[in-house]
This record gives sequence, C-alpha cells and structure tokens, in this order.
Amino acid sequence: MFKQFLLFAFISFSFVVNNYSQQASDKQIQIGLDKIYNFNWDEGFRIFNSIIKKNPTDPRGYHYKSIIFLWHYLGNLNEVYLDSFTYFSDKAIELTEVKGKQKPSAELSYLLGSIYYNKSIAEARSGNYLQALWTSNQMKSNLEDAVKIKPDFYDAYLGLGLYNFALSQIPSTLEWAANLVGITADKELGLDYVKKTTQKGKLSKVDAQYYLSQLYARVIVDHPAAKEILNNLVRRYPKNLLFNFSLAWVEFELNELSNSEKHIRFVINSNDQLYPFVSSNSNYLLGNVFFARNQFDSARVYYQNYIKTAINDDYKGFANFRIGLCYELNGNRKEAVKYYEKSDDGNTDIEEDLYAERKGKELEDKKLSSNDMRLIKITNLIKQNKLDAAKDSLENYIEQNKINNDQKAEAIFHLCEVTYKQRQYGKALEYAVECIKTTVERERWVHAYAHYFGAWISYNQKKFIDSELFLLQIEGIGEFDFRNSLENKIYTLQRLLPKNSKK
Repeated sequence: MFKQFLLFAFISFSFVVNNYSQQASDKQIQIGLDKIYNFNWDEGFRIFNSIIKKNPTDPRGYHYKSIIFLWHYLGNLNEVYLDSFTYFSDKAIELTEVKGKQKPSAELSYLLGSIYYNKSIAEARSGNYLQALWTSNQMKSNLEDAVKIKPDFYDAYLGLGLYNFALSQIPSTLEWAANLVGITADKELGLDYVKKTTQKGKLSKVDAQYYLSQLYARVIVDHPAAKEILNNLVRRYPKNLLFNFSLAWVEFELNELSNSEKHIRFVINSNDQLYPFVSSNSNYLLGNVFFARNQFDSARVYYQNYIKTAINDDYKGFANFRIGLCYELNGNRKEAVKYYEKSDDGNTDIEEDLYAERKGKELEDKKLSSNDMRLIKITNLIKQNKLDAAKDSLENYIEQNKINNDQKAEAIFHLCEVTYKQRQYGKALEYAVECIKTTVERERWVHAYAHYFGAWISYNQKKFIDSELFLLQIEGIGEFDFRNSLENKIYTLQRLLPKNSKK
C-alpha cells in the first residue's frame, strides 16, 4: 500500500502558498494553477515565467514552474523533465531558505514543506524509497512549523494528512528506516487533515479534493463519494486527462460501464504525448469494460494496445492473461496459450499481476472447460448490472451442470453478491454460509470474500458482533488472491462498526 500510495501520487498536484508577498502574484498563481489543472501547459509556463521575471528572488515562481516539469516526468518518466524539476525546485529551496533566515513565517515554512513534498514524490517514482522517506520527514517538519505559527493555515494540513495516511501503510521492510528518522503516522488523523483542507483550504483546495477522491476510491472504498468529487473536478477542468481517467475508473468500479467508456475515450482520443501513462492505462481500463460486456474481440484489441504503449510492467501480466481468455472464450486455444505463457510479465507488487501469473500457469496445461467459460460470462452480467439475469443464470448453472467444488463455491459466492446488491440480506447470508462450507482447492479468495460479504450483511442487519466475527475468520484463511484489496475493504467496514462490538 505504501508504494502504491506514493506512486498514485503521480497524480499529485501542487501544494500552494498564499499571502507570501504581493497580492498580485497570488492572483497570478491562481490563474496559472487553473491553466495547468486544465492541462494548458503553455499558458502555465508563460504565467510562472512572468512571475520569475518580475520577482527573480521570489521562490514561488520557480516552485510552480518546477511542478509542471514534475507532472511531465511522472506522466512519462523522461529523465530530462526530472532534471528540470530538480533544478527549479532546488532554486526554490535556496531562495526560500534565504528569506526564512531574514524573516521566518508560516508561509515560508509551508512553501518549503511543499517543495520537499514534491521532491519526495519524484524520489518515490524513481524507486528511491529510502530517500523519499527522508524527504517526506523534511516536508512534515516544515509543515508542522507552519501550523504552529498559524494554526488556521488550512492548506498546510493537506501535506500533513497525506504524510500520515501514506506512512501509516509503510511496509515492514522499511520500518527500520522510518524508526531511524523518527517517523510516526496515524491513518485516521491523516484522513481528517485532508478533509480539513478540502473544506477550508484556499489555493490547495483542488489538490485536496483530488486526493480525497483517491482515498475514497482506493482505500476507504466509498466509490459514490469519490465519484461526486471527481464529477465536480471534471466539470471545472474538462481537459484534465487524469481527472477524466480517475472518474472512468470509479465508474467502472460502480458498474457504470457506459459512463466509464465515455470518459476513457476522451482520454484516448486526446492523442496526448506528454502523459502516455494515463493514455496507456485508459486502453487497459477500456479492455476491462469490453471484457465485462462479454465483447472479447474488442477487449483483446485494447489489452494489446495497452501492452504496446505501457511505460512499465504494471498490469502487463493481467493484460496478457485476459488476452488469453479472450482468445479461448472465442474458441482459439492455440493463440490463448501464447498469452497465458506471458502472464508472468507483470509487476509482482500488483495483485492483478500475481493472480494472472498463477492462473496463467494453470491454463497453459489445462484448457478452460465449458463450465469455466459459462461462469465467466454469467459473472460479467453482474458488472453489466443485469442482476436478475445473473441470479437466474447462476441458479441454473448450479442445478443443471456437473461442476467441481471450486466452480460451485464461486457460483454461490456470486449469488451472495447479487442478492446482497438486491438487499435480500437473509438470502444473501444463506449463500455466504453455503459458500464458506463448500470445500475449495485453489480459489481460496472465494471463502475470504464470502466472509467479507457475511460481515456486511450482518452489519446491515445491525448484528455488529456477528459482523466482527465474520471479519475475524478471514485472518485464519492464509494466503489468497487480492488479499490487500480485501484488507482495504475490511478497513472501511471496521470504521463503521460500533466500537463496543470490537471488544
């Protein structure tokens, strides 16, 4: 989670500082930020270059100019942009420290913390996590100085919030480094700080809104809340490819396939050259949309486009695996095997790629059965929000086919999922228990997720102790696919449970 959270910060936007010097500059900065939020880079450069020309000792012009280069680097990993970012951010640090020695202020401490924050993001994206930890601590120290001087400096709470949230997820392999630099973090405090900036921040309000949307989407797992924020951002900055992609991702999670496709196509059709990361991932997401619609030829095309344009190995294994499935579901076993063999090409830090590697090896030697194929197509009906059709098909699938225990358990789990979505909690709980009681050989994730749904069902029935007991049972299952994702979902539910139910 720590690495993913820092890398998701390629989405990072600027931290900003207000009331530092001339009010005219503050207005210019806001205009410049609006331009680059809407991906109008030339105008952004023009405005920030103008600030530097008029006030060559004002560190803000260099800081905001450096941000544009950082975004470009994060979007395509071109080292030239990283070098430019480093030059201008170092210049901003130099000028800020000079002014700070002359007359310390909350605004200068905040600006220095903001610069160090951006540096930590660049270091994390480069894979230099130890340096990123040290730089993050520099950020924290300066932002804390800012709020000590001026407690109502709400923009400063965003950096402190993200620090607390991200560092609370630090992996055990980096704990020694965190202890060395004195890092402590509190996830809930971090969330409260981000919300504070969202509500009361000034120039950094857009940053806070976007970050909060990502926390809701990927950690708190409140997709409707994330969608509401992203809808507002897309309306305000319609040309922002990242906002559009993020909204498309949330809409896919909400099973709103048509809306998701609309925003994905906007990104792909932009033919943007600076942000191949966003463009290539849009092809991957559109592949998922078509796969969910059982349109396997179209899905295969977009997965292949993704592999051709990807700037790193993330999701390549899963894309290859899905291409193999697309071929086999359309009757071409020979081509399918070629892609199953490439299912280990991904990033082992990503759960989808780990799953693809395991399943790809299985399917190299064992073809999909007709029951496997049918189950894939039926479960896709859930992504299409055709819940009644999915329910009827799943019941028929269990009754009329000779299926193995893994297939049966997965089918029952999806019946639990469907009836839960239909708010038939009594029936959903019966399916969850039946799934848990069905012995499985390979697909242990089914039992884990059945317990998770059992916990949500119990929560909705106000049986809070039962809900907690379902969650506790997951700990004893051992390793299973998508464990980290489930832990985030569990965290969401645990935040809602009454405290006395957890004793």
